[in-house]
Amino acid sequence: MYKVVKAHAKINLAINVLDKRDDGYHNIDLVSLPLELHDNIEFEAYPKKYGTYVTCDDASIICDESNLVYKAYRLMKHEFGFDSGMRIKIYKNIPIEAGLGGGSADAGAIINGICNEYKLDVSNQKKIDLGIQIGSDVPYCIFNKPARVQSRGEKLTFINVKKNYYVLLVQPNQGLSTKGVYEVSDKLEKKFSNVDELVKGLELGDDALIEKNMVNGLQNAAIYILPEIQNIIDKLHALNFKKVMMSGSGSSVFALSEDFNKIKKAAKEFDETLFSIWITKTICPINKK
Repeated sequence: MYKVVKAHAKINLAINVLDKRDDGYHNIDLVSLPLELHDNIEFEAYPKKYGTYVTCDDASIICDESNLVYKAYRLMKHEFGFDSGMRIKIYKNIPIEAGLGGGSADAGAIINGICNEYKLDVSNQKKIDLGIQIGSDVPYCIFNKPARVQSRGEKLTFINVKKNYYVLLVQPNQGLSTKGVYEVSDKLEKKFSNVDELVKGLELGDDALIEKNMVNGLQNAAIYILPEIQNIIDKLHALNFKKVMMSGSGSSVFALSEDFNKIKKAAKEFDETLFSIWITKTICPINKK
């Protein structure tokens, strides 16, 4: 009998790109919030003799051994020694090359799904240790909670936020490679967020403090590669949104608002033949203190 798990997208309210590590990755300091927008991962244990298959309803997704979901399955099987194959089907809703963590979310979801299916007693730290072997965003995506993420992505500090927001996502027709954006970013002057103040703003529900400290250190590099990102940002500002930023390494841009009608109205201002548009919301546990 197959099981289904949700793989939630995320947005970043800040990304500080710090020094480059000996392993080729960068140390980072960022803040992520989970979104209602999600992929669905359907999986079913098969007899070992049938092997393991990963498929996707989006033909542009490569489903060979390089796929993060396949890597997650193979790592879990090696680590915990369960003796079966698996059929895994990915139903995509999260756009690719958008800076929303889609591939990492799928990998995190299958780790959680396997833990539940095989009733594995796995600590949070063990999940983090496994996730970072697959990708820098995977540890965060395993938990899907508001968090400050540091080091390469394995240091998580969860945040108690005061309120949720509706989210308008706008992506130009062209996506961006994370590796390519980081390479350009290394050649440009970087901007930095005061992450401590951003976290404080989220905990207090202080919109002015949040807006002041929303800084994506990869945004200038992404705009250098794809200037259309700046046009989207400018248009959202002109539509009177203050909390506007590119997510991750791009190419999607988000606007946050507590006013659903404002979000819905703004979505109609973008030509659907030129942009992909989603309306979703953050799904943060709310701190009611």
